[in-house]
Amino acid sequence: MQKVYRVEDGCTLDGSPAIEVAARVLREGGLALIPTETVYGLAVAVSAFSGTPAATLSTSDDAPAPLVNGCPVPAEGSGYRRIFDLKRRDLTQTVPWLVGGASDLDVYGRNIDVRTRALAQSLWPGALTLIVPAAPSVPKFMCAADGTVALRASASPVVAALVRACGCPLACTSANTHGVPAPASFDAVEPRILVGVDIALDAGATPCQDASTIVSFPSGTLKIVRQGALPTSAIDRALTGASAPAGAGSARGR
Repeated sequence: MQKVYRVEDGCTLDGSPAIEVAARVLREGGLALIPTETVYGLAVAVSAFSGTPAATLSTSDDAPAPLVNGCPVPAEGSGYRRIFDLKRRDLTQTVPWLVGGASDLDVYGRNIDVRTRALAQSLWPGALTLIVPAAPSVPKFMCAADGTVALRASASPVVAALVRACGCPLACTSANTHGVPAPASFDAVEPRILVGVDIALDAGATPCQDASTIVSFPSGTLKIVRQGALPTSAIDRALTGASAPAGAGSARGR
């Protein structure tokens, strides 16, 4: 780890040294530990990896990069690959994207369900992750096997400032070893995780103290993929008045 920046409540973030330095590290392909309003996350700038030529993704002259969805992934040691190394998680697992707002559904998703749009408009920014069909611009190695991508607009001022400063979404997942509880404060981050990032932003404890709720609409039916900080009752209220009825099935997981 290079440096930890303390981010104080109520301070001006846009243009601050912490945001400017972190954004530069992210744009250059580095890995950052960042606070969201839910839990701390490991994040990279999508733009640093979305246009990488396949020829530059090999880990050595003799060892081609592994493939995910038929597409080579960034090289070992890159910010993106270190997410999986630190979490000790398989490369086929997806990393959600933190976006700027509801309008990004049509930039990074396609064929957006009217209820998905209603949830984004009502509950973003907030602790809700929406799984949508990925737009062609989303790198295949960042998509799930079914061609979807998970999007969220975070209510964290730090995340919002970083997305603006980077000019792109952040691919971000919880900053924990797979199977270990996700950290809801800077002090709860595992030392091995902290050592493995290029820069860290410390904002103390997160407001929500829990991961985001994840939902999707497979076959037109609302599915709670993971119950998190946002209660189902808030989702039901947001869907009231949407053009199609919502039936809910629940499948918990982290």
